[in-house]
Amino acid sequence: MASTAHRAEAVGFLFAASFGVLFYFVWAGWRFLDPQNVGWLRVGDRAMHTIGWFFYRVTPWSWPPGLNPRNGIEVSSSVALSDSLPLFAVPFKLLSPLLPTVFQYWGLWFLTSMILMAVFGYAIGRELDLSRPVSVALGALMVLTPAFLWRMPVHMALAGHWVLLAAIWLYVKRVPPRRFAWPLLVAVTSAVHAYLLAMVIAIWGAALVERLWTKRMRWMSAALEAALGVGAMLVVMWSVGFFVTSSLGAPGFGLYRMNLDSFLDSNNWSWIVPNLPSADGDYEGAIYPGLGVLILLVLGLALGFRRLRGIVSPRWLPLFIVALGLAIFAVSDRPTFGTTVLGTIPLPQQLLDFFSMFRASGRMVWPAGYLVVLLGFVLLGNRLPARALAVLAVVAVAVQAVDTSRGWAKFAATQPGPSASWPTPLRSSFWAIAAQHYKRIRTIPVSGMHHYWAELSYFAAFHGMASDATYLGRLDARAFSALKAKAARALSAGTFDPEALYVLDGPAAAAAQRWVEAGDLLSTVDGLIVFARGGRRYADIAALGMPAYQPPTMVVAGEPVRRD
Repeated sequence: MASTAHRAEAVGFLFAASFGVLFYFVWAGWRFLDPQNVGWLRVGDRAMHTIGWFFYRVTPWSWPPGLNPRNGIEVSSSVALSDSLPLFAVPFKLLSPLLPTVFQYWGLWFLTSMILMAVFGYAIGRELDLSRPVSVALGALMVLTPAFLWRMPVHMALAGHWVLLAAIWLYVKRVPPRRFAWPLLVAVTSAVHAYLLAMVIAIWGAALVERLWTKRMRWMSAALEAALGVGAMLVVMWSVGFFVTSSLGAPGFGLYRMNLDSFLDSNNWSWIVPNLPSADGDYEGAIYPGLGVLILLVLGLALGFRRLRGIVSPRWLPLFIVALGLAIFAVSDRPTFGTTVLGTIPLPQQLLDFFSMFRASGRMVWPAGYLVVLLGFVLLGNRLPARALAVLAVVAVAVQAVDTSRGWAKFAATQPGPSASWPTPLRSSFWAIAAQHYKRIRTIPVSGMHHYWAELSYFAAFHGMASDATYLGRLDARAFSALKAKAARALSAGTFDPEALYVLDGPAAAAAQRWVEAGDLLSTVDGLIVFARGGRRYADIAALGMPAYQPPTMVVAGEPVRRD
């Protein structure tokens, strides 16, 4: 009998995983699994995440292993702080000699995330005494959650919402998990994304409180689990490079918040539920659950409202307090309803500085969002016959899929065709010749994101160079200031790096003219103003005959005037 039950459980997990696979191919098809198809990764923050991987792959190993010094040079960061998914980046770097020159793992990550969303959704259902068919439907609804599907192609490492479901699963387990389970999840999440790590740690804290409160754990065991978990987290975070910058803060707290109407704001993810008014930055806290989930929730509240009293029990109260606390943090210090900012909550500057680490506070509502998906099932679980609940759950999945298709169905259709390269303006033969003699690409003026940062970094990564034309999730403020000062000295005193190709704007090029020596190159190449010590011979090798740069002129009263 036991073996039969195990086989039936395995079949349930297989059905859940199959839904994840099936929906992935409905959503994206095969082409994003092609490891050499990188053309679609040139867009938005995807480029930052992918450039981080391109640099990391070709950079010699260092200590800690996650350092990525070619990506930014003086403001160099790590594979973690470019959101390049260390969980995949580190092992694929180990396998790099076996991989093709052009290689991406994001399509595989998306597929993995969808499978694990469905699997952990199923596992949660089974721990809550839901039948296998209903648990499969629960897993399917987890996959079809707009907050997950919208985030996936935008901030790709944050597609790892399955770690939140894994944390909820460990919490709801009827038999407390083994001592290594929480430390393992915390360690894995540390190699995925810091925001997800903060949420997992919060749920873990609730789980420790619950087990101590219900006497399912002793204090000594709790202390040992906490020590193992914190130790594992710190080791992984150090290894992947979270601590390479002096500050993890960034502007945006209070802007990237959750709107108080976000639960019912479909935000273009429903054919039926309308969009509601919103303010700038509120997209980070988008938490519309989908029409199928709303149907189950409304029915659950109508039929099983009295079961809500169970929330205040020692078994569930810690989890709901943590979810509520995270949701309140998601609202930030500037609560907003629709387009109206309701005021600003006065907070000490020290607290605001701390909160700046999680500037996109709206994301912290995700655990509460997934608990809402569970709530409808839990409330209906003891009120409807198993077969009736299964039919209702299947209908809810169908409604959810159709309702949210307004958002998810457009992904594949809006992506460029398969391509093993990125479009680039760097077409002249000069670039490839110069790349053999220069080690770095630098830009002046120094900015957090140069207009051609992606093109220049892409070129540098595939030509064994470093680049300070970069875009990073977090910048070390002191290192960035030092880089700006170094660029200013180069223009004022001629201290240009002889091993660097400089890409300048007009004013910087006019300043650099004073320091051009015999054999130097200051010219326009593919529309970019380039300065290179000793670079003239490489232009001659390329037989380009590039003229020396001349500032543009404007006509004043019929006379040409040079614009320096």
